[in-house]
Amino acid sequence: MTRTLLEQVAALRLGPDPTDQQLAEAGRLMLAWLASPDALPADVLSLPKAAGQQELLYPLHVTPDEPALYLVSDGPGVASPPHEHSTWAVIVGVSGNERNVLYQRDLASGALLPLRTVDIKAHDMIHLRADAIHATVAVDDLPTFHLHLYGKPLNELPPFASRCYPAEIAP
Repeated sequence: MTRTLLEQVAALRLGPDPTDQQLAEAGRLMLAWLASPDALPADVLSLPKAAGQQELLYPLHVTPDEPALYLVSDGPGVASPPHEHSTWAVIVGVSGNERNVLYQRDLASGALLPLRTVDIKAHDMIHLRADAIHATVAVDDLPTFHLHLYGKPLNELPPFASRCYPAEIAP
């Protein structure tokens, strides 16, 4: 069933620098796919959710030169510092609540300025361009399960630490 979603996303011809409208359409496709009863098979939905300070990453479709799909689970309170992906991303909530703080970089000072906060719960979606900067935290007392679609597989991106910015996370 994942193949159907990926074929629909491929038909959008997103490329390395898609528009916000194209990314929003990919998100709509993901939400529609997720609403179908057999979208995520029982063996995927039964994968362990993160506990404590764990972050779990389950590759669902990872192939060179194609968008990559992952199921991600963060334990309650797990946070990531402000970072960019160096590729576009579409994130759709399956369960739990991931708070995203989006930032803008002040060109004069280099400081990060918080722009807005977006909570991603079940059936919510956010899309990020390759140069978007965001921080995340798993809020509430439940672990998250979210689908992450990236323009490139994570193993093709620069190391995470090199894509991070010093700033406090504003939950």
